[in-house]
Amino acid sequence: MSLDEKQKTFIGYLLNLAKEGAEDRGALADLRSGLGREPGEMARLHKHVVPYLPEKSYNDRWYYVTATLFGLFPKHRQGCGLGTAFRPLKQKSDSMEARFVALLNAHPDDLDGHLRHAVSLLKANEQPFDWFRLLDDLLQWDHPEGHVQLRWARDFYKSNAGQTDSPGETIDDNASEREEHNHD
Repeated sequence: MSLDEKQKTFIGYLLNLAKEGAEDRGALADLRSGLGREPGEMARLHKHVVPYLPEKSYNDRWYYVTATLFGLFPKHRQGCGLGTAFRPLKQKSDSMEARFVALLNAHPDDLDGHLRHAVSLLKANEQPFDWFRLLDDLLQWDHPEGHVQLRWARDFYKSNAGQTDSPGETIDDNASEREEHNHD
């Protein structure tokens, strides 16, 4: 599955709110105000999320979760999945791997709390990631085969041999996904 145009436009809208030199601080504060709340309790977010929701409301929650997390850490690194972004943190503390495993094991009902903690850690360590990919992953989180969790685990445990992990470079073996998320 990949994001449709409306979903890509939603992430593009969020990225535009944090455009360097033209940040919309009020809108980013609106997004952060929804952290830890249910969509029905996020009145300040509706104007930022509702225009991008699909006609069917079965996935609305993931749009709100994505928006609130973006408000927390409005940095983007194209092509960098959450597992890849989290990988350098395992060198900093023994507990990072346990936190990441808890994220992988999270039930969809508890995932937003685990993600909030993970994104806070990524922010504290200046490890941005791809917001297009995160929304796509959240929309597929409860797939019975767990392919999102498996990809995150592969990215997290992948050996660094012969690969660069600097903030400006993307580590991604899947060039077609990179192209899919390439938005100017």
